[in-house]
Parts: sequence; C-alpha cells; structure tokens
Amino acid sequence: MSLSLRLSLFYASLCLFGGVQLPFFPVWLKYKGLGPQEISIVIATTMFLRIVAGPVFAIIADRIGDRRRVVIALNWASLAAVGLLPFLDGFWQIFIVTLVLMAMWPSISPLIETIALAAAREQGVHYGRVRLWCSITFIVGSFGTGWLLGFNTPAIIAICLIGSIAINLVGAYLLAPDIPVRRKAPVRGNPFRGLFGGMLGFLRQPVFMLGITTASIIQSSHAVYYAFGSLNWQRQGYDDTTIGILWGVGIVTEITLFAFSVPVVRRFGATPLLAVGALAAVVRWGLTALNPPLYVLFPLQALHGLTFCAAHLGAMHFITNATPRGLAATGQSLYGALSSGVIMGGMTLAAGWLYEAYGAHAYWLPAGAGLVALLGCAALAGRWSGGELLRDENEDEDDVDRGHTNGSGPGC
Repeated sequence: MSLSLRLSLFYASLCLFGGVQLPFFPVWLKYKGLGPQEISIVIATTMFLRIVAGPVFAIIADRIGDRRRVVIALNWASLAAVGLLPFLDGFWQIFIVTLVLMAMWPSISPLIETIALAAAREQGVHYGRVRLWCSITFIVGSFGTGWLLGFNTPAIIAICLIGSIAINLVGAYLLAPDIPVRRKAPVRGNPFRGLFGGMLGFLRQPVFMLGITTASIIQSSHAVYYAFGSLNWQRQGYDDTTIGILWGVGIVTEITLFAFSVPVVRRFGATPLLAVGALAAVVRWGLTALNPPLYVLFPLQALHGLTFCAAHLGAMHFITNATPRGLAATGQSLYGALSSGVIMGGMTLAAGWLYEAYGAHAYWLPAGAGLVALLGCAALAGRWSGGELLRDENEDEDDVDRGHTNGSGPGC
C-alpha cells in the first residue's frame, strides 16, 4: 500500500469523529440532562485542555522518535474513554470522561500533520490531496449522524462516536512507521531539560511565535461562525436545507483548494497564503456582519477556502520549513494549543457575549482579527526568509547534512 493511500485512509478515518462530535455532541449532552451552562462548561474546558495535552504528547513523540506509536496509543485511550459514554449519568461523570477523551483524541491531529508534511517534503506525497479526505469524511460523519437522528433517539450519537474512533484506530495501524531521525545520546542531568528543551526553544524564538500566532488569529476568526452561524441564519429566516447548503459551499471550496495545494503553495509560499487568508477574513466577516442577502452569502461562504484552507496551508508549510524534523510534532502541537486552545477559546467566549448583545454584528470581532493578522503577516514577511528558525540540538549532524532542513522538497 502506497504512503499516500495510507495517509489518505487515516485522514478519512480521523475526521469521521469530528463530523459527529462538533455538530452533535452538545445534542447528546442535552439528552443526558445537562443544562446550557453545564454544556458550555464541558465544551469550554475541553477546548482549553488542548493547551497542555497536545504539546505534552508531541514532546513525548519527538523524544522517542516514533509518532505512529503515540498515535496508536492515543487512539486506544480515546476508544476506552468514548466507550464509557453510553453508561454515564450526571454532570461529573460526563465531565471527567469527556476531559480524558478530549485530552487524548485532539492530540492526534498535530502528530498526523507532522507525519504527512514530512512525507510531502521528503517523499513527494501531495499533502493537499491526502488532507482533503478529512474534509470529505467530516461531511459524511455529520450528514450520516443527522440522518440516523431522524429515526433514533440522541443516544445514537454516543454509538456513532464510538464507531468513528474504532475506525480511526484501524487507520492508525495502517500508518507507515516514521522515517527515523538519528539523535545524539542524551546528556546526563535533569531529564526534564531534554524533554522540554525543544518547547522552550520555540517559545524563545520570536519569529516562530509571530508566525503561529498570526495563523492562530486567522483560524480563530471562525469562532463566531462555528458557534452561532447557523443560529444567525435561522434568525434571518433561512430554512435548515438552505443553511446546510451554505455550510456545504464552504467545505467544497476547502476541498478544491486542498486538491490543488501543491502548485498553489509553490506559487505563493507560506506567508502570502497566510496574508490571503487574513484579507479574506476581513472581507468575509465584515460583510457577514451586515446581514447580507442570500445571493451575497453564497460567495462569502466560498471564501472559506481562503479563510480556513489557504491559512491552514500557509501555517503547515511555515511550520514545516521553520522547524527541524526532530521537533516538528512539538512545533505543530504548540500551534494547535494556540489556535484551537488559547486564542480560539478566548474568541469563543467573547463571541457568546457579543452575539447575545449584538446579533450578527458580533462578526465585527473576527473582521478585526483579520486586520490584526494582516499586520502579523507583514511583520513575518520582513523577518522570515523561508528557512529554519531553530535547531534540534539532539539531532545527528548527518541528518542535517542530508538536507532535510532546507524546506525545498516536493510539496513545500
């Protein structure tokens, strides 16, 4: 089985869970008797948990040099946690098990991104064409679960979550082993220095932090849309079918850009892609704040291919080119902690208050975030030349000499 096929199958299996969990987990929580405040506590806490969990597992993966093994272990732990859902009752049982589940499963994403981008750089795998299967199966998961809910109670949601992680576990075993990075023998002394030294190196590198913070701001500009987009359209009088089509337009443009990502990335590069995503965020969310008519909403939704996908590609290739291979998972997880944890969590909390007070005008917040990100892109363009920003001191010199650090391979 080819490496591209293995990665495509894993991405396809990975996002089935997201397609069930993102739209329908709150529905299951309500079915189990949790009120709105309890539901918000569960969801917000798991979001902020990613700030710690993802980097810890990524550091371990970089340290042992075998990300596939860590992915498989996280899948097994996720399956054990999600398997308890049908038997839980009461807030505290659900809260504790959900914390365990959402500490494990989201930590897989930065590891698989690292594996896929390394394969793109070193073996010519088309990153966008394997990554697009994630978007496709997200749609399958969400539509499939919605269809099952048409003739089942919300208890079926827990079964779908269990089945999706079981499928993802099969995909994890299909992953090819990492290409080994030869590392120097560990220096005696404080073991935590070697374990967390890579993370501290990233935190002390201002250009790297500028890049991932800028990318995180662009991604967090989706917070109002993810939380209140459908509710706002319902308030405008659009039916569920129209709302579903509007969401679908965004996913289709995302898939299309992923399919052609190699020539796009070669033509523009990481920083210009981030800038395009930031500019699109200003336009998309600024116009959405005005409650535009339906014929305007469709082209605005098509900008999802830029606000999400172009920015995602820019972030992935920035991290790939700026990061040593032996610390790639650590860099990815630090970006994930900022993007899906710190900044997205803060924007989501602010979005709730703004939407309750101002309705669609809450979209002015993400439009402003796009402007801030544009300034970040301008600063990044002036300070980053496209190469590595720090070095893995534990990596063998021969691996550096083989040229994996120049960021000029296929798919970059």
